[in-house]
Amino acid sequence: MTPLREMSYEEFGKLRFLDFFPRQENYAEEHEGGLEAGIGIACHEGYGFTTAFLSPADSEWQTSEILLTFENGECPVTEGNAFLQGLGLGLRKGMTQAEVKELLGNPERTFPLSLGMNFVVGEEWPYFVGCTIKADEGLVGVWICRKDLADEQAELES
Repeated sequence: MTPLREMSYEEFGKLRFLDFFPRQENYAEEHEGGLEAGIGIACHEGYGFTTAFLSPADSEWQTSEILLTFENGECPVTEGNAFLQGLGLGLRKGMTQAEVKELLGNPERTFPLSLGMNFVVGEEWPYFVGCTIKADEGLVGVWICRKDLADEQAELES
């Protein structure tokens, strides 16, 4: 897989949940656009709304946002860590805030109460990479989103 820092939006759009994660009892696909996300109203495939690949509701399936939640066993750790490694991010469940910063640099935005951080990864095709970190558990969630679509959505909401 191409590292996220070099991955085109077209290539990112072709990523499919079941290529990286096992089909489990809680796997579902929703193609009507019932989830409000960083990209706007989205369709999703995955384990509910917490570990999923999302696509804008008004388009052919085009992965544009990814949520991985390691809390409560929602995202299989082995597969989740392997997916993040495949993207060249080096992130893995349980990392400290300092370890994440060492890998991704200075965050564009921080959320001190939750120890959360948002980074921008890539130049030609930039992505937001959000990391949720808990003091006692380390990295428990990763959000990856096309920056262009998130910026458009933020503009619409302002």
